[in-house]
Amino acid sequence: MRKWQALGSAAALLAALLLGGCSGQQAAATPEQAATPSPAATAEPTLVPAPAGNPLTGLEDGDYTGKRPVAVTLRTLDGAQPQWGVAAADVLVEGVTEGNTAGLMALYADVDRISKAGPVGPGRDLFLQVALPLNAVPVHIDKNIYASNLLNTLSYQDLDGYHIGKAAFAFDQGRQDAGYREENCFYTTGELIRAGLTSYGTAPEGSNTPIFRFGLRPEVTPENRNGMNLTVTFSPSDSEQLNYNTGTGLYEKLNSDGSPMTDADNGQQAAFTNVFVLYASSGIKDDGYTRQYDMTGGTGLYLQGGAWEQIHWTKEDATGPFSLTAADGTPLTVAPGKSFIAIWGGYYGQSLSLTAADGSAQTLPEKPALLESGVPDDAAAAAEAELRQIYLKARYNGTATAEDQANADLAEAQSALEQAQTALDADSENADLLAARDAAQARVDELNQTIAEKQAILDAAPAETPAPEAPAEEEQPAE
Repeated sequence: MRKWQALGSAAALLAALLLGGCSGQQAAATPEQAATPSPAATAEPTLVPAPAGNPLTGLEDGDYTGKRPVAVTLRTLDGAQPQWGVAAADVLVEGVTEGNTAGLMALYADVDRISKAGPVGPGRDLFLQVALPLNAVPVHIDKNIYASNLLNTLSYQDLDGYHIGKAAFAFDQGRQDAGYREENCFYTTGELIRAGLTSYGTAPEGSNTPIFRFGLRPEVTPENRNGMNLTVTFSPSDSEQLNYNTGTGLYEKLNSDGSPMTDADNGQQAAFTNVFVLYASSGIKDDGYTRQYDMTGGTGLYLQGGAWEQIHWTKEDATGPFSLTAADGTPLTVAPGKSFIAIWGGYYGQSLSLTAADGSAQTLPEKPALLESGVPDDAAAAAEAELRQIYLKARYNGTATAEDQANADLAEAQSALEQAQTALDADSENADLLAARDAAQARVDELNQTIAEKQAILDAAPAETPAPEAPAEEEQPAE
């Protein structure tokens, strides 16, 4: 036992000496080792998320994290041009919702970048189906029953000037003084939109969803520019063009009268990197007037860089985003930049044309089939011819009646002229009688001119004249 205890004591002493030796070696470090600082303890790095790019253009031109887009409906009827905010919009969406004139919606990724947008028009469910998947704030003045029902079903808060008035909308008195109708003078701004949403207890902050799959695309060479000039005919009275500018690489938009679509806020022409024409089968809603579209999918055109290709698009429901594929079925990569989207039904009176750099016309996909509620081309043509005949009859009957009335008035005017001349002959120095005679002569001359004009119209009596436009929609402006 003592032997094992002695061995244990010796082992403990050896261990102590060895530990002491190690400690002594550390204390006797070389000057180089002593000069080298020991690494300090560092905290774990904090990961900062990269700024989110523009969800509507794919451009890295700011941080759009937590910013909801804004969708402003713009008026397009006679007297609405130029609109405010068309050149500043990230996306413009156009399509016929009712009547013969296409409606327009401007999408902005950042409410604080909206300097001025308007004249603000009524909300329509067709445009809501583009805006809602983006979590955008719909901004309009009044809306039809279909837009109202869609928003109510989804419990989706819009900003409607019919209800909120001056809290979110303003009136441009100078525009009205220049001769514009009252409904074409209401506008909004980013500041007004924020104020309006605040009154509802909400704000334009929230999630956003990219509208397309953005990425780099192959450069289009000059010999492959087969999509230079696009004409979209929404109706016989509304045909618009987008022409590719090789200098800017953008498609510049024209109004239906051929003038540039310029922004009333800054004078710039609306221009786009991307142009889409989405084919959608169409019909008529149960009110017999509003257009109905199948927004679940279809074929279409994509123009970029002066070239075009056929695409296919799908959309699950009113809140589902667009899914775009190339002709081979692969996901479509869209070039970063602003976009124009035309929703096109291809019904009677609508058409498309596209030319290449050499002026050659392109063969485009067949127009979409009509929905069950749609009017076939032959029936639409027959209805148009009947309407034209009614219009002609009313016009020329009215002209004949006006001519008869002018002839009757002429007899009275000639009698008055003879009486005035007789009185003047009896008192040639009377200035009042001279003025009366001259006035009577002017009236006779005026009626003779009227009769000649009416007779010329009746003599011409063309076989066809343009059908009258559909009556303008009535809207309630903000108060």
